[in-house]
Amino acid sequence: MDDKLKRAATTGFVDGSDESLDGDYMFRPDVTFIPGSDYSPEDLDLTKPGIQRGSQTTKEFQTTTKEVLKKADFRNVRFLSNFLTEAGIIIKRSQTKISAKAQRKVAREIKTARAFGLMPFTCMGTKPFIFGNSMQDHGEESGI
Repeated sequence: MDDKLKRAATTGFVDGSDESLDGDYMFRPDVTFIPGSDYSPEDLDLTKPGIQRGSQTTKEFQTTTKEVLKKADFRNVRFLSNFLTEAGIIIKRSQTKISAKAQRKVAREIKTARAFGLMPFTCMGTKPFIFGNSMQDHGEESGI
């Protein structure tokens, strides 16, 4: 029995079959399968594309460092709102792809706008912050 297991482990052959596990068999690289989960045969079909799991950001905002240094001002709330998540957190520099100097300026201007009451500190539990909409408009939409 030990010889059978040893042979199967070293060569990839099981029960005398000539089928090798090292062949052209390819586990789906585009889908992450979690051990212990249930799958339907359609999930394993290689002819159908898997579910694309991209980044979590829904809106794509592209800007340059030069543009940020020029436009970032606490009164320009519409521009600054692009650097906030729905929860009101300032987006990291690694995601915005701007320089450290520009990121510091954006953070300082957002904090100033919050202190003056032009921008909310958090948006959790409400609709995301959109420039031009007041909380009175929000209350009428939700039926409060």
